[in-house]
Amino acid sequence: MSGLGTVGTSGRNQGPQQESGQSGPELLLNISDDSMRASLTVKQTSLEQKVTPEEVRELLQEKSVVFGIREEDIARYCQTGDYRAPLICALGMRPVDEEDGKLIYHFDTEKVLKPTERSDGSLDFRELGLVKNISKGDVLCSLGLPAPGKPGKDIFGREIPFRAGRKPVLPVGTNTAVSEDGLSLLSTADGCIELLKNRINVNDVYVVRGDVGSASGNISAKGSVIVEGDVRGSFRVQAGRDITIHGMVESSYLEAGGNIVISRGVNGAGKGTLKAGGNISGKYFENAILEAGGDVYSDVLMNSRVTAGGSVLLRGREGALIGGECQAGRRVYAKNIGNPGGRATKVSIQSRELSMLLGVDKKEERPEAIQEALDRALAEQQAFEQNYQMIVSQFAPQEEQQGSGRGKLILKAAAQRKDQLEKTVRELRDKLEKASRQPSAFPDFHVIARGIAYPGTKIMIANFVFNVHQETSSAKFYCDLQQVVSGPILPSDAPAEYY
Repeated sequence: MSGLGTVGTSGRNQGPQQESGQSGPELLLNISDDSMRASLTVKQTSLEQKVTPEEVRELLQEKSVVFGIREEDIARYCQTGDYRAPLICALGMRPVDEEDGKLIYHFDTEKVLKPTERSDGSLDFRELGLVKNISKGDVLCSLGLPAPGKPGKDIFGREIPFRAGRKPVLPVGTNTAVSEDGLSLLSTADGCIELLKNRINVNDVYVVRGDVGSASGNISAKGSVIVEGDVRGSFRVQAGRDITIHGMVESSYLEAGGNIVISRGVNGAGKGTLKAGGNISGKYFENAILEAGGDVYSDVLMNSRVTAGGSVLLRGREGALIGGECQAGRRVYAKNIGNPGGRATKVSIQSRELSMLLGVDKKEERPEAIQEALDRALAEQQAFEQNYQMIVSQFAPQEEQQGSGRGKLILKAAAQRKDQLEKTVRELRDKLEKASRQPSAFPDFHVIARGIAYPGTKIMIANFVFNVHQETSSAKFYCDLQQVVSGPILPSDAPAEYY
């Protein structure tokens, strides 16, 4: 550093030096180029020469050095009288720059798949954390703002500004939004996180580019899942919405809040399980367990346990339901049920709606019983109507003239009784209408074999059971109020979903 100012002083000492005619030592003040340091150099002509703190302060004042003066160092320097080394007599204060801000992620950003540790300390190599789920409204990342900086000051008292830190930009992507305060990135949908270089996406569909197996681990996503390959045995796929499998499924576990669609089929080996809030469809299901809130569509159901809230529809050239147990809420439609070898095949129709229909069999719910109750209610209503008109004609004028309040109470009670009788008649009429048309709704709950229903097939509709003892062709099985009956298949019986 070169000296920006040098001041020489002499003859400043008072006392013996002046009396002997000697001048004081020469004082040189060097100031650094950045004005952050002042150093004093003393040149003596004799060892007796001394420098006082006052002389140093005067020199600093002359040079306009007003900040960072090191009083203790100056006093010590003058007291020792050892001037061989320069004295740093003033130091400026350097600014404290802000650090750059950073993004704080609220999810695991590592792309390395790691097994999950179980509660007993062992590792689950099927749970690799491949899918990173998030819910609507959750924070994806937030801004870590830089700590405030602090300005500095040079030895002349001038302020030195600090360098401001860089503020990162929130990586806004698909289904994300910046919070109102601008400090966080929020998810605007349920889904899985996709971390890219300059943005974060929340996708409602997660795609597995291959099989679900040891390389991917189990898959669990809040949105939908598409598997471009197969689902290997003992692995699990769970989705808040739909699951689509382009290949086949082995003895795996699939659970979807929506539909499950399998391009090929399922060989469940007796433990493969599919659960869907909506429909389940696939080419074939063998030795599998199916639970659907909606319908089940397939070409072949073999030795499987099926429960559908809606219907089970066996389509295609085969359209076969062979072995196992099949329960639907409304109907089962197939080409063939059972097989020529007599394999036990159980088919049932069970639903709350059907149970309500069967309530007509209760004596008090039969149409004739409801009609009798309605006739009594109508007679009571007609008799009261005459009394009501008398009450109104007697007390209404009286209340207008006298306003005693008694007539008002009588009129109010009569009006309430009139409304109650009208309500009872209205409810009984609605009940009679429903009861009269309910028996005709029973054929809507049926089992159809448009080809053959083979011996060994057991059909249960509500609490009524029908065992097929001989091959029955083109038959529709449904129940009346007493038993399961069969009849011909009508053109209207073929469901629109079948085609």
